[in-house]
Amino acid sequence: MTMNTFRFKRRNLISGPHLLGSLLIMAGLVVLISPVFFSTEDPLGRVFAVGVGAILLGLVIVSSYRGTLIDFSRKRTKDYYSICGFKFGDWTALPDILTVEVISAHKRISNTPNGISPTLSGKVIEFQTLLYSTAFQPHLSFVYTNRREAVKQAGRLAAGLNANMVLRIPERS
Repeated sequence: MTMNTFRFKRRNLISGPHLLGSLLIMAGLVVLISPVFFSTEDPLGRVFAVGVGAILLGLVIVSSYRGTLIDFSRKRTKDYYSICGFKFGDWTALPDILTVEVISAHKRISNTPNGISPTLSGKVIEFQTLLYSTAFQPHLSFVYTNRREAVKQAGRLAAGLNANMVLRIPERS
């Protein structure tokens, strides 16, 4: 990543599909080492194929995510989907961004039990970095769970887009 670009990845490695990918990788490893501990009637080639297949599928799932790329020098943005490092998406022109704002939101989260993700709930603080052009609605929005990272990235965006930075977050949250 160069200084002329900004990259934001939307991924959560402990829930949804990414958790499934991690579980597939672990299952593949268990399958590969199982012949050491258990006697099996299956040929080693089949055990190897199942184990390696699960690991490869898990790696593809874990390496897949959505994101946004901003090219400061060409004033353009790309919403993309990445699979194994290959990014698919189209570039669009970025309007002049006048303000980069950071706000915080206290939320209560819970995920629905689905058999894959752990059922967790609790209060979290999210920090949103919002990019405004002349409109009242933000043109782009990025969510962080870490205050310091949100402020740091907002500073990079403001500098790269030559915009004003506004912090609307408490000193300690």
